[in-house]
Amino acid sequence: MSPVNGPSGNFYDKYNTKNPIERMLMRNFFNRVGRLIRLSGVTDGTPILEAGCGEGHFTAFIRECFPSSSINAFDISDDIVKVAHNSGLENVDFHTGDIYHIDAETSSYRLICVSEVLEHIEHPAKALKELERVSSKYILVTVPNEPLWRILNMVRGAYLKDFGNTPGHIQHWSKRQFIKMIRANTKLRIVKFQKALPWLQMLLEVTE
Repeated sequence: MSPVNGPSGNFYDKYNTKNPIERMLMRNFFNRVGRLIRLSGVTDGTPILEAGCGEGHFTAFIRECFPSSSINAFDISDDIVKVAHNSGLENVDFHTGDIYHIDAETSSYRLICVSEVLEHIEHPAKALKELERVSSKYILVTVPNEPLWRILNMVRGAYLKDFGNTPGHIQHWSKRQFIKMIRANTKLRIVKFQKALPWLQMLLEVTE
């Protein structure tokens, strides 16, 4: 994904890392996300929305899960959207967009993915409400698990002057804090909440 505040795109390219431990963490991240997608029961061919697509790494995973689905993927950064365009993914509409004002009708998408986005924005509750508006069923969310995220950054010697905080991260949630934020600001039901070191992942359902 690409942050709204701070550096554009992924500040550290964990998707293409050669570090064996980081590669293991990324495999686990995607394996567990795949479980949430299967739990949703959303079938191939269903249009998918991705909010905050960045360079298209998570988009590529969505494409693997839904080979025939059209994917609407947007990001706030024009430059990053251009990079995503060059990813070679077919049947993906990469474009510039605003997570607070999504260009879609109410209940347009049965599945919306928003991976590593909410920690970068000033008003995550407002963004969740907008995602809730355009979803007809499910929203899949991933965010860093704090303070574990920053601790692990410091262990590997990264961002020490900022106490391990990745540049651009302005929100920091533990499991309890994130659940509290969702329940206080939306009507979304938590279908499944899980940890994938060092992330929090959840499948949320739109309710009446």
